[in-house]
Amino acid sequence: MELKKKENLRSSLIANESRESAQNYQRQNLKSRRRQEDDFFNKSFDYRDYVFSPEGYEGVVLSIYLITLPYLMGLMFLFIFVAEASYEYFLQFDLASFFIIWAIGYEVCAVLILAIIFLAWLKSISNRWNSEQARKHPTNHRGY
Repeated sequence: MELKKKENLRSSLIANESRESAQNYQRQNLKSRRRQEDDFFNKSFDYRDYVFSPEGYEGVVLSIYLITLPYLMGLMFLFIFVAEASYEYFLQFDLASFFIIWAIGYEVCAVLILAIIFLAWLKSISNRWNSEQARKHPTNHRGY
């Protein structure tokens, strides 16, 4: 009986020792794993992925986008929010002031782009948290 207690104590000490060793290893490698993951602020960005243009004409098409898109966004903003989607009120605006409408649209585009960046950042944080939780609590798919 005494021998069995000693063996149980010895095996539990070995189990505790190996468990502590594994936990130390996990703590040490946590920082290196996080560095290896894709960080949101270290991702590369290439504007050519988002500019639809023929090869070699990206600069020309981008400049056309920079002129027309804010102007169209400014017109939409004036029509929807200022004129309250009323065509009669919209016609009363002085639409000849291109720069004013372009500046309004530029601000609207800037707010939309910042919102998209913020949402992408939140999604990145959520994905990182989910992957960290999956590491901490792995699911057991043995089929029974």
